[in-house]
Amino acid sequence: MHTAIEAKQRVLKLQHLPPLSATATRLLAMLGDDGFSLDDLAHVIGQDPGLSARILGLANSAYFGQTNPVLSIEDAIIRVLGLNMVKSLAFSIAVSGVFESSSCRSFDLKTYWSQSLSIAMLSRQISLAVDREHRLDSDGVYLAGLLFDMGVLILVHEFPEEYARVLLLSKQQSSQDRSCLEMELIGIDHRQAGAWLTHRWHLPEMIVKIIAQAGIGDDTSAYKKEIILVGSVAEWVKHGLVSDSEPAEIPSALKDCCGLSVEKLETIKARFVSKEEEIRVIANMLAKK
Repeated sequence: MHTAIEAKQRVLKLQHLPPLSATATRLLAMLGDDGFSLDDLAHVIGQDPGLSARILGLANSAYFGQTNPVLSIEDAIIRVLGLNMVKSLAFSIAVSGVFESSSCRSFDLKTYWSQSLSIAMLSRQISLAVDREHRLDSDGVYLAGLLFDMGVLILVHEFPEEYARVLLLSKQQSSQDRSCLEMELIGIDHRQAGAWLTHRWHLPEMIVKIIAQAGIGDDTSAYKKEIILVGSVAEWVKHGLVSDSEPAEIPSALKDCCGLSVEKLETIKARFVSKEEEIRVIANMLAKK
């Protein structure tokens, strides 16, 4: 077991972690800059053949239902995904490639991507459905959803044996919160790890706070609604939204923060669940390195 200080130092230093790729570094700079153009983004993604293939594969997936093939990054941005969604996806894909997960037994990268995509997509869909009184940053919650569990990748990369133990015990002790097991066996949890690293990379403040607070929401935070939305959607997704025979109820905090009726949220959920298989296909594609 590591002390919290030792674990934090190890995560902050990340001595065994390769630096961000040139592509990820350029995309990171774009996250806080609204002055870049479609051509700028397409050019950066185009320099990385693997990333280009994943973005095009996603744009052509059944989830988006395109009848004509998408053959270029520009086409993917204009016709299907939009500038900010491509920016967020490209950064998330590029960053995930930095982390090595094969040494951690039982960690499933496909499940990681399936949950991350589900949290991002559903958070965005709900945010777009709210009225002006409850207006939310739909692009911000999408990126936060994609990166919501990035701390897991950090711990899997840096503490593969310990995290394999966390996964094993979480299956045996289903009532035990995984974050508690992480604290017990590693010294930090994935929320802390993700928040520390995203802060170190100077990601937008809202993204860092959403990852750190995980749906709790600070009454004084300017991003309280977004924090609650993404955290509640993550809870919903992980506790039966898609695959359980008896799906989990809508978190009460989610209903309160977005101002949508239960009927409206159930309609959004039903439409989203109908895309379950398409999301799995995308996740399988993104999990391939």
